[in-house]
Amino acid sequence: MSEKKCDPVILKGIGASPGVVIGPAFLLDYHKVKILRRQIEISEIDQEKERFAKAVSEAENQIKQLIAEIPEELREHSGIFEAHLLMLKDRAVYDRTLKLISEEKINAEWALNKALDHVRGLFEQVKDQYIRERIEDFEYVVRRVQKLLSGSPSVDLSQLEEPVILVAHDLSPADTIQMAKEKILAFVIDMGSRTSHTAILGRSLGLPVVVGLENAMSSILSGEILIVDGLHGDVVVNPDAELLRHYREKQEDYIRYRLDVIQYSNLPAETRDGLRFKIKANIEFLEEISSVISNGAEGIGLYRTEVLYLAHKELPTEEDLFLACKEVAERMSPFPTTIRTLDIGGDKFLSSVSLDDETNPALGLRAIRLCLKESNLFHTQLRAILRASAYGDVKIIFPLISGRSEIIQVKEHLEKTKDNLRREGIPFDEDIKIGIMIEVPSAVLLADVLAREVDFFSIGTNDLIQYSLAIDRGNEYVAHLYEPLHPGVLRMIYRIIEAAHEAGIEAAICGEMAGEPMYLPVLIGMGLDELSMNALDIPKIKRMIRMSNQNRCSALVRDLLEYSTAQKIRGHLLDFLTSDFPGEFDLDHGLYPDFVGRDAIPGPLMTERCLPY
Repeated sequence: MSEKKCDPVILKGIGASPGVVIGPAFLLDYHKVKILRRQIEISEIDQEKERFAKAVSEAENQIKQLIAEIPEELREHSGIFEAHLLMLKDRAVYDRTLKLISEEKINAEWALNKALDHVRGLFEQVKDQYIRERIEDFEYVVRRVQKLLSGSPSVDLSQLEEPVILVAHDLSPADTIQMAKEKILAFVIDMGSRTSHTAILGRSLGLPVVVGLENAMSSILSGEILIVDGLHGDVVVNPDAELLRHYREKQEDYIRYRLDVIQYSNLPAETRDGLRFKIKANIEFLEEISSVISNGAEGIGLYRTEVLYLAHKELPTEEDLFLACKEVAERMSPFPTTIRTLDIGGDKFLSSVSLDDETNPALGLRAIRLCLKESNLFHTQLRAILRASAYGDVKIIFPLISGRSEIIQVKEHLEKTKDNLRREGIPFDEDIKIGIMIEVPSAVLLADVLAREVDFFSIGTNDLIQYSLAIDRGNEYVAHLYEPLHPGVLRMIYRIIEAAHEAGIEAAICGEMAGEPMYLPVLIGMGLDELSMNALDIPKIKRMIRMSNQNRCSALVRDLLEYSTAQKIRGHLLDFLTSDFPGEFDLDHGLYPDFVGRDAIPGPLMTERCLPY
C-alpha cells in the first residue's frame, strides 16, 4: 500500500521579526517535564525543602555560568538573565513553594507548580497584554528548576550540525544565547508575541520569527520542510512546488528590499524640499540598543521603564534604575535619550505598593497620578534619571498629564530631588530638559498653556486615540472603531503641533502612527519635528521621507482637515499615496512596500494533514 502524500498546511501566527526562509524543522520538545503529585510524610518535609533549595541553587549557578559564557556580540542580553536570577528567589514563587510543601505535605515539584499557577493568576488579572506576557519569564525559571528536580535531560543547541528552523512551544533567552547561531534559520514558536524576549532576540540576531502559533509543535514533524514568513506570520508545512516558487520570489523581493532600504539608515531624514526630521527609536529592553544604532536612530525618543518594575515582587531600587538609565545614556551618546517616568497603574505590577482595586484602572490611579501620590516611588525614579544625566544627553518625559497643576507639582518634585542631589554632591545635568506626553483630550485643549511649562511635547497617539474616541483597542466589539484618521484625531494632532511651535518648543510623536508609512505624509504636512518608532521601521521611514515633498504634504493636510469623516480622509490620502509614491505601496495589502504585497497564497488553505499518530 503506497504511503499517503501529505498536503501543504499553512499555520497562522504573529510575524515578530521580518524575513522569509525555507528549511528543515527541528523540534525542541525538552520543555515537557512530567510533574506528578506525591503526598509526603511529616518526617520528609525538611528533606523535600532541602531538595527544592538545592535545585534552585543549582539553577542559579547554571544561569551565572550562562552569563559568564555569553559571546561578546550578545553581551547586551545579559540583563534578561540577571532578572531570571532575581526571579529564582522571588517570594511569590520561592517562599510559597516552601510554604506549600509544609502546609499541604506535597513534593517539591507539585508545590512549585502550584506556586507558579498562583503567580500566573496574578498576571492574568492585568489588562495590559505586554505585562501579562512577562509570565513567560517566570515559567522559564520554574521550568529550569523543575528539570533539575526531575532529572530531565537537556538539549544542547550549540551542537547543531545543519541549518534548521527551530520549532518550540516556547524558547527561553538562554536557549537563544546558547544555540549555534549560524545553524539557525528562523524561530517558530507556539507562545509569545512581538514583545516577548524571543521576538526581540530574534530581531537582534536578524532571524525571521513567527510566534503565537499555538499548535506548531503538534502540527510539525522534525525534518519536514518549512517556509517561514516572519512579516505576515505564515508558516507553511510541507510546501508543494507552487508554494516554494511563490515564497522564493517573495524571499528575493525581501532581500532586494532590505538591501535597498538599509542604505537609508544613516542618511538624514530630509524631504526633497529641505525639511529635516529627527528620527528616534522607542525601546523597552537594553538589548534593543544595538538594533537602534544599526538602523540609524538619532537617539531614543522613548525609553519605557515599566519593564524594570514588572519582574519582581519588590520595587526596583534607585541603583537598579540608575544603572539601566546610565547604560542607555552612555551607549546612545552623543545622541539624546528621553526617559519616561513610570506609566502603569497599581493594578499592573507586583510590588510592595499597596493600592485598592479600581473599577476602571485605565481612568484611575496610573502614570503621573500614581507617582504624585506615591512620592517616594517618584523620587526614586527622578534621582536615578538625574544621576544618569551625568553620563549622556538625557531628557525626562512625564506621561498622562491632564492639566497645568500636575506639571507644577512635577516640577516641584524635580527641584526638590535636584536640591537633595546637590547637597549630597552627586553630579547631574542642571539644565536637563523636561517634556510631557500629550495623550488625553484635556491636554490637547490646554496645549498652549502646557507648552509654556515644558521644553518639548511628545504625542502618544495610542492612548490619545483611545481616550478621545472612548475605544478600548483590546475589546473585540469596538476595536474596529479605533481610527487614527478620524477627523477629530487629526485636528487634535494639528492643534498640539501648532501650540508647541507657537511657544517655541518641539513636538514629537512616539505612538504607533510614527512608524506607519501610510500616515507619514500627514505628519510631515502638519510640521512635526520628530518621530520615534520601533527601530526596524526607521530605514523605511527615512526612505519615504526622502521621497516626500513638504509643500505637497502641507497642501494634503489642508485638504484633509476640511473633511468630516474618516472614510473621506482615507480615500483622499490613498489617492495622494498613489500619485506621489507610485509603485511604493500595494493598496490592497496594508500599504506597505511592494514586496510585502506579495502575500496572496496560491491554492486552498489546508487545515488538516496526515500525521503518523
